[in-house]
Amino acid sequence: MTRDEASPLVVVVEDDPATLRALGRVLRAGGFETATYSSAEAFLDSPPTREPSCLLLDNHLGGMSGLDLQRDLRSRGSRVPVIVMTAFNDRRVRNEAYRIGCAGCVDKADDFDVLLKLLRSVG
Repeated sequence: MTRDEASPLVVVVEDDPATLRALGRVLRAGGFETATYSSAEAFLDSPPTREPSCLLLDNHLGGMSGLDLQRDLRSRGSRVPVIVMTAFNDRRVRNEAYRIGCAGCVDKADDFDVLLKLLRSVG
């Protein structure tokens, strides 16, 4: 497969190892390549070598939150689409995500098909 034919790369930043593994499996089965990170800081310290088509960020991470990471990336000029995940259907988080330029916000309880459809629409 040439670079032009490569599957879209989705970066997943999630601090729960089981959720990170599950998301990786679902995304690969959905036709995406994945790069996974257990923290925002790990992602910033060692970003992937190729431009991702989308970032999938857990909002509640141990250090910097997904929303904080989005703010930081935007301040650096990044225009990579970002989808924020939250375990809580929190309207404030959802509103803030859209206010700071996220392409989407999903609840972790949503069906994986919802996530895959959103990723295909933004990537």
